[in-house]
Amino acid sequence: MDDTIAAECASCRTQLTGPYCAQCGEKAIDPEAQTVRHLVAHTLADEVAHLDGKFWKTLRNLVFRPGFLSEEYCAGRRRPYIKPVRLLITSIITYALLTQGGLLVTLMIGPIALSVAPVAVPEGLSVADTVTRIDRFNLLAPVLAAKERSTHTTSEAARERFHSRLNQFAQPLSFANVFLLALALYLLFRRKRRLLVEHMVFSMHVVSFVLLSSLALVPAVRLLDTSHALSLSIMLAVTIWQFAYLSIALRRFSFTHGSLGRRRTLAIATAFLVYILNSAFITIVQLLGGAIALRSI
Repeated sequence: MDDTIAAECASCRTQLTGPYCAQCGEKAIDPEAQTVRHLVAHTLADEVAHLDGKFWKTLRNLVFRPGFLSEEYCAGRRRPYIKPVRLLITSIITYALLTQGGLLVTLMIGPIALSVAPVAVPEGLSVADTVTRIDRFNLLAPVLAAKERSTHTTSEAARERFHSRLNQFAQPLSFANVFLLALALYLLFRRKRRLLVEHMVFSMHVVSFVLLSSLALVPAVRLLDTSHALSLSIMLAVTIWQFAYLSIALRRFSFTHGSLGRRRTLAIATAFLVYILNSAFITIVQLLGGAIALRSI
């Protein structure tokens, strides 16, 4: 072995007989690898290639091939793609960071208004304005009125406590729809896919797509004051895209037998039910979070 390479592993202190430790796999420190030239020519190049080969491949298939990543995972072809849990966490963080300025998109079913995605509320809003944004059924208004009679809800301290409590409860719990969706699909399709983990993987992929595709709604919300028609067009396009994506993913992953026409019909019906239930769940969670936040001030 080259005497410029360390004689023992830096991690576990095992004697080295080559460039890698036979005990833990740690690579020996090579003085040549400590140079800027090596960092640029090898380390950065390898990282970019790895990112391009795994991240972009995963993202491309997630967006343009509904249900494909779930099929690949369940078939055991997992190494070429980012793991579902990591993809979901990345999507959640990206969604939270890029919607800090506020995101509120409504699905109207007759007189009923539901939230399509977890509502991001700017912390600069007053308590009353925030309640107006999340109170879909006018249930929090009486609670706020009662609180205003006994507490200065307009104070900075009250506003900060309210928003802190709301964010701690409502947004993280909204993402629990991943588990509820998986459980619902498992109960519906357990004869076709018997493992709950398969439905969990499918759910993580679908929710990751919904969160990332919902980012297209950010400019639509900001355009409401300047171009109402364009804003509504973007919102409608994203909603149709998400619904079509879920239908195709379900047909590919859960409806694998029968005629194509029958599978399409069943997938569309199931997608509609899932879409409505998911929106209802998010709306209820936000209302519950708002009620708990009001009690904290």
